[in-house]
Amino acid sequence: MKRNILTKFIAVLFCTCVIACFNSCNDDIDGCGLTVIVTDPAANGARVSGATIKIGKDAGTVRREGVSDNNGEAHFIFDHEAILDINVSYGSAPYEKTGLSTVRLQEGKVVKKEVLIQ
Repeated sequence: MKRNILTKFIAVLFCTCVIACFNSCNDDIDGCGLTVIVTDPAANGARVSGATIKIGKDAGTVRREGVSDNNGEAHFIFDHEAILDINVSYGSAPYEKTGLSTVRLQEGKVVKKEVLIQ
């Protein structure tokens, strides 16, 4: 009887450890992650693919550029925490749409930021 209880206890403990290990691996990244989501409120909040995204600060040396994918998202990795400006543009003059935002990067996390273009 005692052996049966001990076996069940060890099995439950093992399963708990395995689940804890898998859950702790979800957002582990080196540095700071950023996902920019570009949406157009004039199109009922539809995500915009092919938008140009520029991230940085005027006086800073940290700069990144990218283009939103088919899901309207662009993914970036930075080395350190920072507060950065996001500039988004889509289309060409005179029909160019732009959007501005600011984001605070956090160490070891992926921050998602939605930017509306108008």
